[in-house]
Order: sequence, then structure tokens, then C-alpha cells
Amino acid sequence: MEQKGVKAMSQLARRKQSFFRSHPGRYFVYAMLAGVFCGLGMILAYTAGGMLDYYEATRGFAKIVFGISFTLSFTMIVYAGSELFTGDVMVMTIGALDRAVPVKRMLAQMVFVYLGNLCGATLIALLIGAAGLLDSPMVGGYIVSNTAAKMALPFFPALCRGILCNMMVCLATWSTGKLSSEPAKMLILIWCVYCFCTAGFEHSIANMALFVMALISSQTTQAITLAGYLQNLIPVTIGNIIGGGLVIGGAYYFIGSAKEEA
Repeated sequence: MEQKGVKAMSQLARRKQSFFRSHPGRYFVYAMLAGVFCGLGMILAYTAGGMLDYYEATRGFAKIVFGISFTLSFTMIVYAGSELFTGDVMVMTIGALDRAVPVKRMLAQMVFVYLGNLCGATLIALLIGAAGLLDSPMVGGYIVSNTAAKMALPFFPALCRGILCNMMVCLATWSTGKLSSEPAKMLILIWCVYCFCTAGFEHSIANMALFVMALISSQTTQAITLAGYLQNLIPVTIGNIIGGGLVIGGAYYFIGSAKEEA
């Protein structure tokens, strides 16, 4: 069981490593695109959610619409093409466990992707801010209030939310790799992202874009700080690595690495 899935992910890891080593500049831009797409999903989700949250009569629908709207990010990441750290955690972990890629090179690649995602998320957030889209109480206020709550999370809950989030992201990656129908791929992708977003799990790359938006919004408060940015991002990133690499990647590698019986 799952041997084909493990081999497919192992081969994908090898291709990613080859692209990274052959064209590091292009690979970095490819990683930046994932950060850009996360930022675009963030502004759509917080605009739609903020409009509903602003009025008491519709406040209960805000998170539902927010979660559906944020699926834009991951559909673009998958179908437009880009390199996302959280999904790569599972792919590259399976590749390293299957000895398709050396561990040192895998770690260097993951750091490279993370930095590319950071640059892309930061740049798109600054562009959104320059467009004046973060200054209304309806949108900017919603972004700031949600960011303040994220930055106030203690280490362990933030870690656990990071684990849960990347379990869902990597389950979407694993599942789409086993499907041939494009509508089915889209459905499982949207369903998994909707789960982690609406439930309140924490995604490190999406938070990079969100936190910059909160910092530069005219609605920002003293609760929004660079220290708070790091206080959230560190445990969430660790949690994303555990959830995607150890929990999902490790589990499926353990299942799929067993030799098939004759």
C-alpha cells in the first residue's frame, strides 16, 4: 500500500532538487510566486471576511466566507505553478528518507524556498498596502484584529496549530498526486485548505504576508510589532515542519516503504 505514492513523491523531490541546483535564480523566483499567491489569497479572504465581520448581523458568516476565499492561494500555487515551503516539506522529507536526495542538499533547498516565499509574501503585501487597500476600518481593521490575536498566541498553541495546518496542506498535496481527474484535484485541494483556514490553523507563509499588511496598515495598533511577528512565525514554522515532514511525510513513507509481497 502507498508504494506508488512514495515513489512518485521521491521522483518529484529529485526533480525539484535538480531544478534548484541547475537554476537557483529561477528557482528563487518560482518560490517567490508562492509567497505572492499567499498574499493575494490573504487580501481576498480578509476583504470578504472583513465586510461580513464589520456588521453584527453577518458576523457569523465571516469565517466561512474567509475560508472559502483563501482557497484562491492554493489553487493558484498548484495550477499556475510555484514552489511553496509547506508542501515541499513533505515532498523533500520523503525524498530524503527514500535516499533520492541528500539530506544536506534537501535542507539547503528548503531554506532557499522559505526565503523565496518570504520575499514574495513581503513584496505583495507592500504592493497591496501601496494600493491603499489596507486603510479602511472594514478591511484593515479586520486584518489588524486577527493579526493581534495571532501574535498573542503562546508558543505551544501556535506550534500545534502549525502542525495541524500543514497536515491539511500536505494531505491535499498527497491526495492530488494520486488523482487523475482535474475536478477531483480541485475539490480535495479546496476542501483541505478550507478546513485549515476556517478552523484557525496557522500557516507560516500566509502569515508572512498578513503580518506585513497589519504592520503597514493605517489601522495598525501597538499590539502589532516585529517581535510579535517572530513570536508567531517561529513556532508556526516549526509546527509546519513537524506536521508536513514528520506526521504526514513520515507516516506515508513508513507505510509505503514496505516491500510488496510476491
